[in-house]
Amino acid sequence: MLFSPFIGFAVSAIIVILIMPWIRRLSVKIGAVAVPNHRTMHNIIMPRLGGLAMFISFMSAIALMYPKISPSVPALGGLLAAVLLIELVGILDDVYTLTAKWKMLGQIAAALAVALSGYTIDQVHIPFGQDLYFPSWFSILLTVFWIVGIINAVNWIDGLDGLATGIAGISCITLCMIAGLVGNIPVLIFSAVLLGSLAGFYIFNAEPASIFMGESGSAFLGFVLAVLSILGFKQAVFVSFIIPLLILGVPILDTSLAMLRRWIAGRPVYEADRGHVHHKLTDLGLSRRHVVYTLYAISAFLGVCAVILTKASNSAITLVMLLLAVAILVLAGAEVVGILKKNRPLHRIVRMLRRSLQGNK
Repeated sequence: MLFSPFIGFAVSAIIVILIMPWIRRLSVKIGAVAVPNHRTMHNIIMPRLGGLAMFISFMSAIALMYPKISPSVPALGGLLAAVLLIELVGILDDVYTLTAKWKMLGQIAAALAVALSGYTIDQVHIPFGQDLYFPSWFSILLTVFWIVGIINAVNWIDGLDGLATGIAGISCITLCMIAGLVGNIPVLIFSAVLLGSLAGFYIFNAEPASIFMGESGSAFLGFVLAVLSILGFKQAVFVSFIIPLLILGVPILDTSLAMLRRWIAGRPVYEADRGHVHHKLTDLGLSRRHVVYTLYAISAFLGVCAVILTKASNSAITLVMLLLAVAILVLAGAEVVGILKKNRPLHRIVRMLRRSLQGNK
């Protein structure tokens, strides 16, 4: 069991690398390609079925690890069936471009499959109070809302080469560290296997990307990350109320800002636009690569906060870390939405960073 996470990581990464040439050819053959438009950051037609490679490698490695993790994860078959369902929805969207309604129905169905398998957010551990316990009907609704929300959060952050892949990878590393600290072996193995899929895919998705993850990748990643956080909720000492939000802080922030921005403008909250965080940073003058690295750094910082909060025994440390993380997220959100128009400290920091980077060229 000690080496299972390393084996799962290696197997998953190797499988992605080996099958990627075949996946790229298949993507072009069946028409699963991304065509440039006014919202995209690429200017050539790209294959976008990369998520299928991650799915195949993930499921293959989990099948190898199945005897080791199945005793500790009841209804594991139901969870894997839900993963298969969300992947099928993603593939259909990559090939046929489903409407938002059909995608949402598929996401809700997969989330319900998780909830009906017995994995729900039924309790939350709050650092400064007693645990909160929810009635079963509310737990199911909250679980579906959480899973569908994270799926779309990862989808909307997938706008630059390697961005969603790297942020998801940082989230996996954070989950691995937390699971290792508290001894949650199943979550550790799942996270390591998913990290392997991401590591193998990153080779082909980093700038300049040769393939996109597509809906088959973003939906798959968001779904698995959401489910892994729910597996943590089953042990109150593993995940507190704020830790899952920190682990996935960047995509959650981007999704929240996008919905708020569209609501203020009187537009449907799920209407696509070119106003996401990575678009805004690019408009400030940062190169695409520097935007990606900046969001990586923010994700890593939030991940460190999550790890510290997991084992923090000093209430003062917990409070300081929590307030710092929340303050940065709120400040960034206020600036991007436009609430702060004159005093914009983060904007000034980005401008200084841009000048520094230009001076080093």
